[in-house]
Amino acid sequence: MHGVTSRIGGLVAVLLLAVVGACAPGTVSFACTPYAEGEELAARPSPFDSVHVAVGEANAKVCYSRPSARERVVFGGLVPWDMLWRTGANEPTLLYLDAPAQIAGIAVEPGRYSIYTVPSQSEWQVVVNASTAQWGQTRDVTLPDGNVSRNAYTSDVEAEEVGRAPIQTTAVDYVEMFTTSFGTPAAGSVDLHFEWEETRIIVPITFGGADAP
Repeated sequence: MHGVTSRIGGLVAVLLLAVVGACAPGTVSFACTPYAEGEELAARPSPFDSVHVAVGEANAKVCYSRPSARERVVFGGLVPWDMLWRTGANEPTLLYLDAPAQIAGIAVEPGRYSIYTVPSQSEWQVVVNASTAQWGQTRDVTLPDGNVSRNAYTSDVEAEEVGRAPIQTTAVDYVEMFTTSFGTPAAGSVDLHFEWEETRIIVPITFGGADAP
Protein backbone atom coordinates (compact mmCIF):
# COMPACT_ATOMS: atom_id res chain seq x y z
CA MET A 1 0.00 0.00 0.00
CA HIS A 2 2.87 2.36 0.80
CA GLY A 3 4.31 1.84 -2.70
CA VAL A 4 0.95 2.57 -4.32
CA THR A 5 0.52 5.69 -2.19
CA SER A 6 4.00 6.93 -3.09
CA ARG A 7 3.43 6.35 -6.78
CA ILE A 8 0.09 8.19 -6.68
CA GLY A 9 1.71 11.05 -4.75
CA GLY A 10 4.49 11.27 -7.30
CA LEU A 11 2.00 11.30 -10.16
CA VAL A 12 0.06 14.12 -8.49
CA ALA A 13 3.30 16.10 -8.14
CA VAL A 14 4.09 15.61 -11.82
CA LEU A 15 0.61 16.77 -12.85
CA LEU A 16 0.80 19.82 -10.57
CA LEU A 17 4.14 20.81 -12.06
CA ALA A 18 2.69 20.46 -15.54
CA VAL A 19 -0.20 22.76 -14.59
CA VAL A 20 2.19 25.33 -13.10
CA GLY A 21 4.30 25.24 -16.28
CA ALA A 22 1.20 25.75 -18.43
CA CYS A 23 0.13 28.75 -16.34
CA ALA A 24 3.53 30.44 -16.45
CA PRO A 25 4.97 30.44 -19.98
CA GLY A 26 8.74 30.78 -20.12
CA THR A 27 9.29 29.28 -16.65
CA VAL A 28 10.52 25.71 -16.43
CA SER A 29 10.93 23.82 -13.17
CA PHE A 30 14.05 21.63 -13.32
CA ALA A 31 12.98 19.49 -10.34
CA CYS A 32 13.13 15.74 -11.00
CA THR A 33 9.80 14.13 -10.06
CA PRO A 34 10.09 10.33 -9.73
CA TYR A 35 6.97 8.49 -8.58
CA ALA A 36 8.77 7.17 -5.47
CA GLU A 37 10.76 8.91 -2.77
CA GLY A 38 12.94 8.20 0.24
CA GLU A 39 13.68 4.56 1.04
CA GLU A 40 11.42 3.28 -1.74
CA LEU A 41 13.31 5.28 -4.36
CA ALA A 42 16.69 4.25 -2.90
CA ALA A 43 15.70 0.57 -2.98
CA ARG A 44 15.06 0.49 -6.73
CA PRO A 45 17.31 -1.91 -8.67
CA SER A 46 17.74 0.84 -11.29
CA PRO A 47 19.00 3.96 -9.43
CA PHE A 48 17.47 7.34 -10.18
CA ASP A 49 19.90 9.99 -11.41
CA SER A 50 20.15 13.30 -13.28
CA VAL A 51 22.64 15.28 -15.36
CA HIS A 52 22.71 19.00 -16.20
CA VAL A 53 24.54 21.21 -18.67
CA ALA A 54 24.66 24.96 -19.34
CA VAL A 55 24.93 26.04 -22.98
CA GLY A 56 25.56 29.78 -22.89
CA GLU A 57 22.53 31.21 -21.08
CA ALA A 58 20.41 28.12 -21.79
CA ASN A 59 20.20 24.98 -19.66
CA ALA A 60 19.35 21.33 -20.23
CA LYS A 61 18.75 18.62 -17.65
CA VAL A 62 17.92 14.92 -17.90
CA CYS A 63 16.19 12.92 -15.14
CA TYR A 64 16.34 9.16 -15.64
CA SER A 65 16.76 5.70 -14.13
CA ARG A 66 19.84 3.51 -14.67
CA PRO A 67 19.26 -0.20 -15.34
CA SER A 68 22.20 -2.62 -15.36
CA ALA A 69 22.94 -5.33 -17.90
CA ARG A 70 23.65 -8.05 -15.28
CA GLU A 71 25.11 -10.43 -17.89
CA ARG A 72 22.05 -10.07 -20.12
CA VAL A 73 22.10 -9.23 -23.82
CA VAL A 74 20.76 -5.68 -23.87
CA PHE A 75 20.06 -4.50 -27.42
CA GLY A 76 18.23 -7.13 -29.41
CA GLY A 77 17.46 -8.97 -26.15
CA LEU A 78 16.38 -7.10 -23.01
CA VAL A 79 15.63 -4.12 -25.27
CA PRO A 80 14.09 -5.57 -28.47
CA TRP A 81 14.96 -4.26 -31.89
CA ASP A 82 12.45 -2.06 -33.70
CA MET A 83 10.26 -1.44 -30.66
CA LEU A 84 9.71 1.75 -28.66
CA TRP A 85 11.92 1.93 -25.54
CA ARG A 86 11.67 4.27 -22.56
CA THR A 87 15.45 4.92 -22.81
CA GLY A 88 16.11 3.81 -19.27
CA ALA A 89 13.93 2.19 -16.61
CA ASN A 90 10.87 3.00 -14.49
CA GLU A 91 9.53 6.48 -15.43
CA PRO A 92 10.35 7.65 -18.95
CA THR A 93 13.56 9.60 -19.31
CA LEU A 94 12.74 13.33 -19.15
CA LEU A 95 14.61 16.18 -20.83
CA TYR A 96 14.17 19.71 -19.42
CA LEU A 97 14.98 22.79 -21.52
CA ASP A 98 14.62 26.44 -20.50
CA ALA A 99 14.96 27.91 -24.00
CA PRO A 100 13.63 27.08 -27.49
CA ALA A 101 15.69 24.33 -29.09
CA GLN A 102 15.90 21.60 -31.66
CA ILE A 103 16.22 18.01 -30.47
CA ALA A 104 17.76 16.05 -33.36
CA GLY A 105 16.17 18.65 -35.63
CA ILE A 106 12.77 18.53 -33.90
CA ALA A 107 11.79 22.08 -32.86
CA VAL A 108 10.55 22.41 -29.27
CA GLU A 109 9.59 25.23 -26.92
CA PRO A 110 10.98 25.54 -23.37
CA GLY A 111 9.54 22.77 -21.18
CA ARG A 112 9.79 19.11 -20.26
CA TYR A 113 9.74 16.25 -22.73
CA SER A 114 9.84 12.48 -22.43
CA ILE A 115 12.57 10.96 -24.60
CA TYR A 116 11.96 7.55 -26.11
CA THR A 117 14.05 5.70 -28.65
CA VAL A 118 13.46 2.96 -31.22
CA PRO A 119 16.61 0.81 -31.41
CA SER A 120 17.33 -0.90 -34.73
CA GLN A 121 20.22 -2.83 -36.19
CA SER A 122 20.25 -0.42 -39.13
CA GLU A 123 19.22 2.98 -37.71
CA TRP A 124 17.94 4.32 -34.39
CA GLN A 125 15.20 6.89 -33.91
CA VAL A 126 14.63 9.37 -31.10
CA VAL A 127 11.01 10.09 -30.14
CA VAL A 128 10.20 13.40 -28.43
CA ASN A 129 6.90 13.47 -26.55
CA ALA A 130 5.24 16.35 -24.67
CA SER A 131 3.49 13.92 -22.28
CA THR A 132 5.54 13.44 -19.10
CA ALA A 133 3.14 12.06 -16.46
CA GLN A 134 2.91 8.47 -17.72
CA TRP A 135 4.86 5.46 -16.50
CA GLY A 136 7.66 4.56 -18.90
CA GLN A 137 6.69 1.02 -19.86
CA THR A 138 6.29 0.60 -23.63
CA ARG A 139 4.95 -2.95 -23.96
CA ASP A 140 2.80 -5.41 -22.02
CA VAL A 141 4.78 -7.44 -19.45
CA THR A 142 3.62 -10.69 -17.82
CA LEU A 143 4.39 -10.60 -14.10
CA PRO A 144 5.56 -13.62 -12.03
CA ASP A 145 2.06 -13.95 -10.52
CA GLY A 146 0.52 -14.26 -13.98
CA ASN A 147 -0.97 -10.79 -14.10
CA VAL A 148 -0.10 -8.44 -16.95
CA SER A 149 1.40 -4.98 -16.52
CA ARG A 150 0.04 -2.95 -19.42
CA ASN A 151 1.86 -0.78 -21.91
CA ALA A 152 1.78 2.82 -20.63
CA TYR A 153 2.46 4.34 -24.06
CA THR A 154 -1.24 4.58 -24.79
CA SER A 155 -2.88 6.18 -27.80
CA ASP A 156 -3.41 9.34 -25.73
CA VAL A 157 0.32 9.52 -24.94
CA GLU A 158 1.26 8.75 -28.54
CA ALA A 159 -0.98 11.62 -29.67
CA GLU A 160 1.34 14.03 -27.84
CA GLU A 161 4.42 13.08 -29.84
CA VAL A 162 6.27 16.18 -31.04
CA GLY A 163 8.30 14.27 -33.60
CA ARG A 164 10.65 11.41 -34.48
CA ALA A 165 14.09 11.68 -36.04
CA PRO A 166 17.02 9.42 -36.91
CA ILE A 167 19.99 9.62 -34.54
CA GLN A 168 23.61 8.59 -34.69
CA THR A 169 25.05 5.62 -32.79
CA THR A 170 28.67 4.73 -32.20
CA ALA A 171 30.48 1.82 -30.59
CA VAL A 172 31.99 2.23 -27.12
CA ASP A 173 33.76 0.03 -24.60
CA TYR A 174 31.35 -2.08 -22.54
CA VAL A 175 29.07 -0.06 -20.21
CA GLU A 176 27.39 -2.14 -17.50
CA MET A 177 24.96 0.48 -16.17
CA PHE A 178 22.91 2.70 -18.49
CA THR A 179 24.56 6.11 -18.41
CA THR A 180 23.49 9.56 -19.60
CA SER A 181 25.87 12.47 -20.13
CA PHE A 182 26.30 15.67 -22.11
CA GLY A 183 29.19 16.38 -24.43
CA THR A 184 31.10 19.65 -24.47
CA PRO A 185 28.86 22.58 -25.47
CA ALA A 186 29.85 24.49 -28.60
CA ALA A 187 28.22 27.31 -30.56
CA GLY A 188 24.84 27.06 -28.84
CA SER A 189 24.58 23.30 -29.12
CA VAL A 190 25.43 20.18 -27.15
CA ASP A 191 25.20 16.43 -27.73
CA LEU A 192 23.19 14.29 -25.33
CA HIS A 193 24.74 10.85 -24.93
CA PHE A 194 23.04 7.64 -23.82
CA GLU A 195 25.42 4.69 -23.31
CA TRP A 196 24.74 1.05 -22.53
CA GLU A 197 26.36 -2.25 -23.38
CA GLU A 198 28.64 -1.33 -26.34
CA THR A 199 26.46 1.40 -27.86
CA ARG A 200 26.45 5.17 -27.54
CA ILE A 201 23.32 7.02 -28.76
CA ILE A 202 23.95 10.63 -29.75
CA VAL A 203 21.06 13.14 -29.65
CA PRO A 204 22.10 16.64 -30.82
CA ILE A 205 20.44 19.60 -29.07
CA THR A 206 20.70 23.05 -30.63
CA PHE A 207 19.32 26.05 -28.79
CA GLY A 208 17.51 28.73 -30.76
CA GLY A 209 14.56 26.70 -32.13
CA ALA A 210 13.69 26.34 -35.80
CA ASP A 211 15.78 29.36 -36.84
CA ALA A 212 18.99 28.03 -35.28
CA PRO A 213 21.86 27.32 -37.68
